[in-house]
Amino acid sequence: MAKFEKGDPRINRNGRPRKGKSLTEYLQRALKKEQPDYKKNKEALAEALIELAIKDKNIAAIRYIYDRVDGRPKETVEITDRAVDVKLKEILNNDN
Repeated sequence: MAKFEKGDPRINRNGRPRKGKSLTEYLQRALKKEQPDYKKNKEALAEALIELAIKDKNIAAIRYIYDRVDGRPKETVEITDRAVDVKLKEILNNDN
């Protein structure tokens, strides 16, 4: 296939067409609407999540709240491969 040249009619100058709105966009728009008691949906959603965590002791809700408030805990990785362990010792010994 030939390379594109200036003025080539095969070039799409408008870019890739949009696929439509994402679920995130629909959720954001819905959360901006107000409920009949004038609470914002985000506030109502947060209250429902807290109620689910406290009243129902829903572990998923509790975890979600902690992850959002305190941040996810750091994860550690343990390497048990003997070859990696030997190579790592060689690298550390050569630094001295």
